[in-house]
Amino acid sequence: MPARLQIKAADCSPLGRSILEYIADTGISMNRLAEESGIPQPRLRGACFKGTCPTPETLRKLARAMGRHHLELYTLAYEGRIEKSPIEADENALDSLMRDLFETARELGMQAPSQPVSKAQLRQALLILGFAEAPSQTKIS
Repeated sequence: MPARLQIKAADCSPLGRSILEYIADTGISMNRLAEESGIPQPRLRGACFKGTCPTPETLRKLARAMGRHHLELYTLAYEGRIEKSPIEADENALDSLMRDLFETARELGMQAPSQPVSKAQLRQALLILGFAEAPSQTKIS
């Protein structure tokens, strides 16, 4: 029987909760994930907690090992550090939408684009899907 994790989801950032979920879903240990990603176990463990800021290289290695796009992990890593204010709500909503798009694409067996998706491209995709501009909303460009 694998050892129980000492990390509690309540202590974790969104990235940390995603890592814990991955470990639970795959049945591997944190040590094994650290080995597969080439990240020292203490660094991987530290990346799970609120208020931490994993390096881009750590996120890229972890994304490869977890079979996820690195931009999705960037979004999760930095979401926990953003304080949501009414002024920033639209930007945070866009980050949430991007994360949902990555999740949906993965569920459909699709691969993420090789280049980052711009806000203009996202806007165009939403228009193609039938969304219409609200008369009182400002445009995202």
